[in-house]
Amino acid sequence: MKKVFLIGDNEDLIKETSEFLKLQCDIADELDESADFIFELTNSGKEVKFNIMNFIDEKNTNGIIVSSSLCIPVIEQCLHSKHPGRIVGAGFYQTFSKSKGLELAKSKFTAEENYTKTKKLMEDCGKEVFEVPDKPGMISLRIISLIINEAYLVMQEGTSSREDIDTAMKLGTNYPYGPIEWSEKIGIDLIYGILKSMQEEFGEDRYRITPLLRERYLVKEIS
Repeated sequence: MKKVFLIGDNEDLIKETSEFLKLQCDIADELDESADFIFELTNSGKEVKFNIMNFIDEKNTNGIIVSSSLCIPVIEQCLHSKHPGRIVGAGFYQTFSKSKGLELAKSKFTAEENYTKTKKLMEDCGKEVFEVPDKPGMISLRIISLIINEAYLVMQEGTSSREDIDTAMKLGTNYPYGPIEWSEKIGIDLIYGILKSMQEEFGEDRYRITPLLRERYLVKEIS
């Protein structure tokens, strides 16, 4: 079994990822040189993520870092690592384990061997793996975040209620959750972070965060 260590700023995501990996991996309580993989599960907090990257470099120099990269691209993380070739980006978010697929991304610095090993581990855990561009939101969460943002705009305008929006989307598109419900399961902070990162990356108005979604994010941060 591969020895893995999990770290990040979201305890719920750490628990979900641990459950996802435990049949194929030995989950370590502490980080040292024996870890084959280090899963870094911080998504939107750059300062927190980069501090954790420094901590990983101090404790382990050889393990592959599988880093959740929905808000911070792999290439940017490479600037804060002494060993950029071992960083593989992944699309981890709350409820990811319920999906059939998993998105992985690499930068031009990522060693192909490390990407291949990560892909095999995820496949061994039951995921269909897709290689995607190293961009904010990757693919599925980029699209889902835009749907959620539009749903909050509809709710803000009073065009429809939360219940009607969620019901219409579940029945009309066969989504597992309605967009408002989905935002709460994935996490308002992550949706906000992805939209903010996309707006900074592309500078397009379509990524502008709906005021109601921004308000919900701020309320969550304060509380």
